[in-house]
Amino acid sequence: MKLLAKALGLALAAGLACAACGAAATLALSSTKLSAGNATISSCGVASLAATRTVDNSGNVTQVSIPSVPSACAGATLSATLVGSGGTALGSASAVVPAGGGTMSFSSFGGTVAASSLLSYAFAVVGP
Repeated sequence: MKLLAKALGLALAAGLACAACGAAATLALSSTKLSAGNATISSCGVASLAATRTVDNSGNVTQVSIPSVPSACAGATLSATLVGSGGTALGSASAVVPAGGGTMSFSSFGGTVAASSLLSYAFAVVGP
């Protein structure tokens, strides 16, 4: 009787192992890139943006102007971040791109930003 129980137990274990291997065989072994579903993401024509700054007599940035924002970006939100050493955000501002695009100017960055600390700008265009 013990021999029959062992044989049935072994057969059952072998059957479960085969079923598990069969299920695993249906899984894809290739890796894919992380994506956000099937949505198409397109640019509004911004290949690159540049900025100029205005500095007051105290050495603080008072305004940042971004020329040549494409009209295709109308209705999107343009964000400009002033970046210091180590990639630290010194201040930022954002506004909706007007119809026709053109030059956008920002004068409030959430605090005083010393021009001597400003190393670069980071831009983002989000929206329609």
